Amino acid sequence: MKKLLYLTSNPLKFREAEMVLADEYGIDLEIMDPDFELYEIQAKTCAEVVAFTAKYGADKLGKACLKSDTGLYLDAPGGLPGPYNAYFHKQIGTEKFLHLLRGEKQLGARIEHCFAYCEPGKEPKVFIGGGTGRIILEKRGNDGLWHDFFYIPDGETRTLAEIGDVDQKLKREYYGDAIHQFAKWYLKK
Repeated sequence: MKKLLYLTSNPLKFREAEMVLADEYGIDLEIMDPDFELYEIQAKTCAEVVAFTAKYGADKLGKACLKSDTGLYLDAPGGLPGPYNAYFHKQIGTEKFLHLLRGEKQLGARIEHCFAYCEPGKEPKVFIGGGTGRIILEKRGNDGLWHDFFYIPDGETRTLAEIGDVDQKLKREYYGDAIHQFAKWYLKK
């Protein structure tokens, strides 16, 4: 089996993919941050974003590609940041984001974690996972993406970052099983 091309410029995403896809399933990965713009369309869900980007990358490179994305959907304000998670982090950062939520009573949230695989000239196959939880208005922990520092999964008292500080496998479980869905499908294919 040849190497699977994983499109990302995010070393944390690649580390996760290596720990699961390579270590648990034996899938040989090659990370690629292409020298062209990997367009992420404006959409309502991360599934739509990764489907478009995986297809675009596969068609442009002439190789099968894997793309992932994570969205954080808050009960307030109107489901944001959703698939614009990385954009919110880049534009306003954690502190300003949490400041915007001060005074909100609905701090429920869900994480959507998606993987899309696409071969050139074909339609993408999308795998969706995730979980529910809540937001706290402070930053806690050391490990992870920006929302990991203030998102607490249902049934937990620790943020995803705090969980990741001591147990990476448990942290990944709170992102859902999309990566496992993909791996099982890919190995059968």
